Amino acid sequence: MALDTTGDSLHKRGYRKLESKAPIAENLAAALIMLTPWRADRILVDPFCGSGTIPIEAAMMAAHIAPGMNRHFTAEAWTHLIDPQNWEDVREEARDEILTDVEVDIQGYDLDPEMVEIARINARKAGVEHMIHFQTRDIADLSHRKKYGFIITNPPYGERIGEKNELNALYKTIGERYKALDSWSMYLITGFEQAEKFIGRKADKNRKIYNGMLKTYFYQFMGPKPPKRDKQQ
Repeated sequence: MALDTTGDSLHKRGYRKLESKAPIAENLAAALIMLTPWRADRILVDPFCGSGTIPIEAAMMAAHIAPGMNRHFTAEAWTHLIDPQNWEDVREEARDEILTDVEVDIQGYDLDPEMVEIARINARKAGVEHMIHFQTRDIADLSHRKKYGFIITNPPYGERIGEKNELNALYKTIGERYKALDSWSMYLITGFEQAEKFIGRKADKNRKIYNGMLKTYFYQFMGPKPPKRDKQQ
């Protein structure tokens, strides 16, 4: 016998009411970020942000926002077993941990202005809209004046027949724009097995990860570490 204590699957954080056609699961996005050296004091750009999941999860991590803050659980209705005040106490503890003044540079771009607006709505529901800069922008226009940033992204996989040539060109553009960034690292998850070929560089690491039922690859292109800061400054 088993009891459903959660209701909606635990990967659903509760903030994503609107989605792109091929959204990445919230918990997978969080796990991918955790597989990188990114921290809140480093730049993060997702040039294929879709409904905003990767930037939102990064912002929640930076602000210490607990993953379940924006959702409810089936067990909350079991008042004969669990005092409702217990739930409120735990939520209050989680709210006390939130960093309201953390400064970050997190950016999400998408070619579709409708998706950019959806990402903003989802970020607002997650309580991190003020921490993320969303913008309608083509990958071909990706640039940044700062050094030692991170690209963490979930670009199109091209699963439909007839998209092969478009996919080749897209990943070639990704490679060109990444090469133009000074001292950046890039981490991307994709089901496109020829990604490295068209990016023009072999990944430093490559993890096989299942995104739902689809086998994907988490390519990790690692840039140099920034110089250590003087602790006396």
